[in-house]
Amino acid sequence: MNARKMMLAAALLLLPGASSASFEELELGIAAQAMGGAGLVLHGPGAVLFNPASVAGTGGLTLTAAGRLPFTNMDFATAGLDGAFPVAGAWAGALSLRHFGGDLYSEQVAAVTLAGMLSEDMALGIQPMVCAASIADGVSEYGSAVAFSTTVGFQVMMYDRWMAAASIRNPFQSRLGESGDHLQRRLDVGVSYEPSNGMVSAVVLSRDFDGLRLHVGQSLPLGAVSLMAGVQSNPVTLSGGFGAELAGIRFEYAVMTHPQLDLTHQAGVTYAL
Repeated sequence: MNARKMMLAAALLLLPGASSASFEELELGIAAQAMGGAGLVLHGPGAVLFNPASVAGTGGLTLTAAGRLPFTNMDFATAGLDGAFPVAGAWAGALSLRHFGGDLYSEQVAAVTLAGMLSEDMALGIQPMVCAASIADGVSEYGSAVAFSTTVGFQVMMYDRWMAAASIRNPFQSRLGESGDHLQRRLDVGVSYEPSNGMVSAVVLSRDFDGLRLHVGQSLPLGAVSLMAGVQSNPVTLSGGFGAELAGIRFEYAVMTHPQLDLTHQAGVTYAL
């Protein structure tokens, strides 16, 4: 293994969010990432891996394609596609695909979501997923492995302008490969306040293998453009971004800082039929 591959292996195995708890940084909702990772309380296919209830009530086919460049390094690039579509009544489905990494280490996720409105104010979603990892010889004790996991979430509207939400990922503690490493198990709870359409203030608490994490985000609509900003803890990172809609197509971009590493960039496009 050459020096470059050795450096990449060390980063993948030691950096939080890369591989210590596999498949934990494959959410690609640009608005959610720009708002400090507070996707639990957002709507639409871009937030579906944060909370499967986010696509409940979808009225038409919506497609989102996005890419993420962690630490401005192509070896850590993530690409994804999310599609949401109506099923029957207030029930909707979604399909999500993700690919992360390269020759040394790669992850793939395929998730199917079913979400519906249990009442006028409460949405529930369930999301089974297939997770696969491939690691080069000598980097870990397992080479290629496949595991199955589930995420369950809900969103409840309160007092017209407030929302409460929660989700639990991997409640059955699925493991990956002969090493027995857990897929990420995470519990999220949060609230949001939307005094006017598109102006959202969000606070989310997440508990996972790495401890407790706080996510705080804000969006501000300015005509056809929306500005977003946020902060999260463990480690402390700042984020921001914007979204713009033109001819029914929405373009979004987000950037996130890191205490020691380079910026993380993310961009995507959403089209609603």
